[in-house]
Amino acid sequence: MLFIMRIWFFSLILIVAMGVLFAGLFYVQVGMYEKYSVMSEENRLKVVPLVAPRGSIFDRNGKVLVEDVLSFDVAIIYYRVEDKDSLTNVLSEVLEVPKSVVSRRIKEAGKIPYSPVSIASNIGMEKVIRLEELEMNHPDILLEISAKRKYLYGDSAAHVVGYVGSINRSEFKRLKHYGYKINDLVGRDGVEKAFDDYLRGTHGGKQIEVDHRGREATTLGYREPLPGKDVYLTIDLELQKTCEKLLEKKKGAIVAMDPSTGAVLAMASAPAYDPGIFINRERASELSKVFGSRNYPLMNRAIAGTYPPGSVFKVITALSGLDSSDATIKTVFNCQGSLSLGKFRFACWREKGHADQILRDAIKHSCNVYFFKLGLLAGVDRISAFAKKCGLGQHTGIDIPGEKAGIVPSSAWKRKKLNERWYKGDTVNYSIGQGYLLCSPLQVARMMSIFANKGYLVKPYVVEFVDKVRVNAGEKVFLNLSTSDVSEIREGLKAVVNGKRGTGVKAKQSDVIVSGKTGTAQTSRGKKNHGWFAGFAPFDEAKLTVVVFDEHGGKGGYYAAETAGKVFKKAKELKML
Repeated sequence: MLFIMRIWFFSLILIVAMGVLFAGLFYVQVGMYEKYSVMSEENRLKVVPLVAPRGSIFDRNGKVLVEDVLSFDVAIIYYRVEDKDSLTNVLSEVLEVPKSVVSRRIKEAGKIPYSPVSIASNIGMEKVIRLEELEMNHPDILLEISAKRKYLYGDSAAHVVGYVGSINRSEFKRLKHYGYKINDLVGRDGVEKAFDDYLRGTHGGKQIEVDHRGREATTLGYREPLPGKDVYLTIDLELQKTCEKLLEKKKGAIVAMDPSTGAVLAMASAPAYDPGIFINRERASELSKVFGSRNYPLMNRAIAGTYPPGSVFKVITALSGLDSSDATIKTVFNCQGSLSLGKFRFACWREKGHADQILRDAIKHSCNVYFFKLGLLAGVDRISAFAKKCGLGQHTGIDIPGEKAGIVPSSAWKRKKLNERWYKGDTVNYSIGQGYLLCSPLQVARMMSIFANKGYLVKPYVVEFVDKVRVNAGEKVFLNLSTSDVSEIREGLKAVVNGKRGTGVKAKQSDVIVSGKTGTAQTSRGKKNHGWFAGFAPFDEAKLTVVVFDEHGGKGGYYAAETAGKVFKKAKELKML
């Protein structure tokens, strides 16, 4: 009996030992397969990635705005790290980076232990040589040559070109089947994002066999990297820089556009930001300031900011009023300084009024009472219909992301959105571009271009060519507007800038006829009014539409009109007019 028990006991021990052995084998062969497989192959075979540079971005005259430059980077493969403290000390000393920073980056690399993770970029040749001498003792260090994105003009045209950022883990899982690598840069905004598929090249690489010291012995395979395609913008760098300088220490936007094609020649938004902060770890403090700023420098106010347009909207009220059977270009409305509607009084900007006004004079003087009365004749839904017909309340279709549609209200809109009926007082406010109406500066430029080109709507764009292939040629939608109505409104716009006591005289030029409309839009926050100017030149055959939006800047007849005049002057110097 005792003998049987001993046999049973030793058998149990043997079974347990075999179980532990098989569990260990299973763990090594299955659980640790990926690690040991990689280690085994890398003892003999090595794949050297060859990074494809992104395409460059040029202005309309072939000036380089954004390009890739060679950068020497140092990365680590976490699973190879044997002594974190030693590695931290070495990298900190050579790279001249605090130990705490290096330690944090090594820890971050542990999240993806089998892939190279950048520790520092663009380290310079001297540091590369020092690290190469240490590579034999530190196989966890990997030196790489990569292409670094360089924004040659800092914050100039930042909202148009956009910026790039490293691909994150969730994006990598989704995009790795499309050729993306874990350390790739992807477009995050502007042209960089909208044309990422073209700008991003196809990575290459070579597979080599190495000897016992890790030196290259034989090249087994080679695939040449294919650089990304170059993108050519419609933006003129010199005009762009002029617009940006005019917006210094301001909040607002300036859009300059060819009214016959929709090509955007300048698009400035202030405040701006430098796209370089998104790819330079040493500028992390600047990045946090940008994200934390209440002035929202990342927002492209030209397309993503929507505001009441004020009196520049009066051209829409004019079209809708003339479309009714109750008004013509010669209809006279008297302005005594205000309009009473029930118990409410709606004031004209000129206290003593403008007396009798016809359409051309009312546009020239920006008479509120005239347009109150004309808007009441037209009615809310006709005004709304013409606003939409002229491109307001909808995306323009521009080829960069982030555009907002704005709001074009109607009686049905108010009933659905606010569960309220539409009142005549709403129409009065609507008639002068106030109330619920919200537009972007680009939409206003598109609207004003209808009067510049005498009757059609264009689709704005900022990219003209990808390599040598034209991707935009200018889309036109003819609106079938009354030729005589458009002509009369154009004459009024010319008088705004060139006529005696016109509200936009500060935009006047001595050698070219500028036409346009000023606007002053009230805000609901107790702050100063917004200032607008929207105009075009030359009068007969317009080549440029300019919109200036001055956020909380006061009356449009001052800074906005004067600024537009300076933009037209610069365009004349550049032989655009």
